[in-house]
Formats: sequence, structure tokens, C-alpha cells
Amino acid sequence: MSELILYSLVAGTLSLAGGMFVIWRSTSVMKVITPLITFGAGAFLGVSFLDLLPEAVEAVEEPHPVFIAALVGFFIFFALERVLMRYMNHNHEHKKHDDHTESLPILIVIGDSFHNFLDGIVLALAFVANPLLGLPTALAIAAHEIPQEIGDFSILLDQGWSKRRIIWTNICSSFLTVAGAVIGYVAIGMFENSLPYLLAGTAGIFLYIAASDLIPEIHHRAGHTHLYSILFFFLLGLVSIGYLVSLAH
Repeated sequence: MSELILYSLVAGTLSLAGGMFVIWRSTSVMKVITPLITFGAGAFLGVSFLDLLPEAVEAVEEPHPVFIAALVGFFIFFALERVLMRYMNHNHEHKKHDDHTESLPILIVIGDSFHNFLDGIVLALAFVANPLLGLPTALAIAAHEIPQEIGDFSILLDQGWSKRRIIWTNICSSFLTVAGAVIGYVAIGMFENSLPYLLAGTAGIFLYIAASDLIPEIHHRAGHTHLYSILFFFLLGLVSIGYLVSLAH
């Protein structure tokens, strides 16, 4: 168990590296925030289509329920954002009705936290199958998390969160990898069968964040300009995830 906790700490700590770089160079980052948000949108879609959904489909005999789970995750976050928008609009009546991004940070933190928790369960399953897989799995988790964390930190910084709040929120979120590893180790039988559907649900969550919040924000910021730079950074987010996933496998 102690080895597993150590590996989960390694995964959680290393995954924060990209985001900490964004905080360290925050002044420079704010000058290129639109490309970074675009990179983040590509990374979210890449994690969904190139990592979570394929992994979920490979683990089941009948893939149809996997896509239903993804749709459920998408719908849950659509409903959650509507609730948050109503609550925030009620408490901040001076906000415009078309300013829907006030709920974006909360959605990102919840989605990333759930993803970290599932990463811990994946790590536990690999460790139980073969303890020698513990460290490689932890490194693989950290590798594919780094591009996403860069996008997360950039978006939270752009939404007006302080550096301290971003750092502590993401540290707490990363510790859910440890919680997932411990719970997965103790209750491995329960998670082994349901994990593919949980992964698919997380993919649906990330699809919603990218399609509903990030891409409209990119269009709003870039307008009719910056065609090639926007496409480049979007593809860079996709390709980065795809490359790291291929290395992990």
C-alpha cells in the first residue's frame, strides 16, 4: 500500500508541473492567453477522444453503453452549468446574461478532480495486477495530464483567480489521485467493472467543457482574425495528448 501511495503522489505532483510553469510565467502567459485557451480546448478533446473513450471501449465487450455513459456525463455538466448560471446570475445581477463563463472555473475544477480520482483507481488496478507496473503507470498518468494542466491553469488565471487560489485548488485536486488509488486498492472488485463507464462519463464532461465553454470563448476572443494561430494551437493540444497517450501505451 505504501508503494502505491508513493506512486500516486508522484503522478499527482508531476502532473502539476505544466500548470506551475504557467503560474511562474503568469505575466508572459496573459499576453498569449487566447492561444493557451485554444491549446486547452484541444487538450480536453484529445483526452476525451484519444485516451478516455478508447480505454473505456477496449475494456468492455459491448461498447454501446460506454457512449451512453459519455452522453450522461455531458448532460450532467450541462445541467450543472445551468444551475450554476442561475445561482450566479441571482447573486450577481449586474452580470450580462450572455456572460456564461462565470461558471467555467467550477466546471473545470470538478471535472479535473473527478479525472484525478479515476487516475488513482487506474493506478491501483495496474498495481494490483503487477506491482512493477506502478511507477510506469504513474509516469504515464502524469505525462498525459501535463498538457491539460497547462490549459486548466491558463483558463483559471484568465478568469481572475489568484495564483495562490489556483495553486492550492489544484494541489487539493491532485491529492484525489491518492484517494482514488487507496479506494481503488481497497474496493478493487467494485471499480473494476464500473471503471470503463466512469472513464466514459469523464470524457463526456471534458467534451462539454471544450465544446460549450472553451470553443465559444475562443471564437469570442479571436473574432475574425488569427485563423492560423488558433488552428495551430488547437491541433497542438490534440497532437500533444495523442503523442503522450501513444507513449503511455
